[in-house]
Amino acid sequence: MFEPPMERCPVCGDYVILVQAQYECARRQQCGQDAGCPLQRAFAATDFYRVPEGAAAPPRPGR
Repeated sequence: MFEPPMERCPVCGDYVILVQAQYECARRQQCGQDAGCPLQRAFAATDFYRVPEGAAAPPRPGR
């Protein structure tokens, strides 16, 4: 089983998953983008679960 890296956020007090982009965490925790996130450098530099706008989605296996 895969356990993503997590860290306790000193702002909201919850454990947050660090493989998401910081803006996604801010949206989920309702911190806002300008909250001055103390974990900013710990988050993934990109959102791995979304395809960038204008990019082709990767092919699915078996298709």
